[in-house]
Amino acid sequence: MAKEYDTFVDDITTIKEGQEITIAVRETDIYRTRVVIAVVSSSRENLPDGDILLMRYNRGNLRPDPWYIKINSDVPGLLGKMAIGDN
Repeated sequence: MAKEYDTFVDDITTIKEGQEITIAVRETDIYRTRVVIAVVSSSRENLPDGDILLMRYNRGNLRPDPWYIKINSDVPGLLGKMAIGDN
């Protein structure tokens, strides 16, 4: 089963699809935020093995269509927040 992440984006047109980018994502099951190097796509066909990436406006409203993300690595030391229940 695919994992689900979300991120906050001002202008969706600035995201470079199909290329490695650095992006802050939140794991929606445990609300852990992390900065990752990943490839994203607005189309499942372009990233068939990707996880779901929900795009949110900066005020938190969900954009209508999900994107997809393939995380290649974490960027250590940036914006790392513990999961709910972690000590």
